[in-house]
Amino acid sequence: MELSYKSFKDILISVVVGFFIGLSVIVPGISGSSIAIVLKVYDKMMFAFSHIFKKFKLCVIFLLPILFGIVLGFGLGLLLVKFLLEKFAFISICFFVGLMVGTYPLLFKEIKGEKITPKKSILFICGLIIPLVITVISLVISVDNTLIDVSIGHYLLFLIIGILISLTQLIPGLSATVLLMIFGYYTVLMGSIGIELFSNFKLLLVYVVLVVGFAIGTLLFSKIINKLLNTAKTSFFFVICGLSVSSAISVFIGNDCMDIYRTWTRNNMLKDILFGILLLIIGFALSFAFYIYTTKKEQKQSETNEEIKNI
Repeated sequence: MELSYKSFKDILISVVVGFFIGLSVIVPGISGSSIAIVLKVYDKMMFAFSHIFKKFKLCVIFLLPILFGIVLGFGLGLLLVKFLLEKFAFISICFFVGLMVGTYPLLFKEIKGEKITPKKSILFICGLIIPLVITVISLVISVDNTLIDVSIGHYLLFLIIGILISLTQLIPGLSATVLLMIFGYYTVLMGSIGIELFSNFKLLLVYVVLVVGFAIGTLLFSKIINKLLNTAKTSFFFVICGLSVSSAISVFIGNDCMDIYRTWTRNNMLKDILFGILLLIIGFALSFAFYIYTTKKEQKQSETNEEIKNI
């Protein structure tokens, strides 16, 4: 696969993809992988991650602009989301879910026109079930998510969460923050970020473990996903579509949203629901408009190539 950059524009596109990946780690509803598909970088990115040890120099040079974008997106997202969650928690979540739902046409485009077989239906249903099962388990099992007294069990859980977060960045339509909300750790982790974090070794170690889990998951799953893209792309996207639909539902019954519901009074409940619906629609409209724009651009490019071919 061709990984070398032929122009500054190609490098800039990779920075943009990285920016949205970094943003999606913090901002619920934004899928960096979906943006990578739109900008035609997804397959290359998966190839680079899965072959980084075999073709180290080539893959690292390709990934550097993406990593630079990730750092920028993560930093901006951190400042933005901390403010929004402190002021407008439920309304912000609705907007972010709207952004995620707006990417669905892009994902379902991958399975459009495919014959629905029992196997593909089962794969889609499996994708639907997984986030709901995780949500129910996290609600049923009482977990101390205050991070006041972090134990060895917490670190093991965060290692697993870090690995799962890597999946959300590799698989289009999934969100790292939605996953953290399902487990009930998103608000807690966001609230713990500050200067005082570096004076609390146990808390700082939580983030180190998350990063380690993320690195392990990226190296492990990128190989698997790269293979699936080459051998069973359609079946793979049936699972992805199921996961994406279920994730949008799961966030509203996850631990973080449950904590918001417990603080509701009659007045702020009505206000949050009404503004939440409005922001969800706006978020969807923005993502869907981006999808329409890129689709038209793709069609125009295809028509241009066809005209050149016929000359």
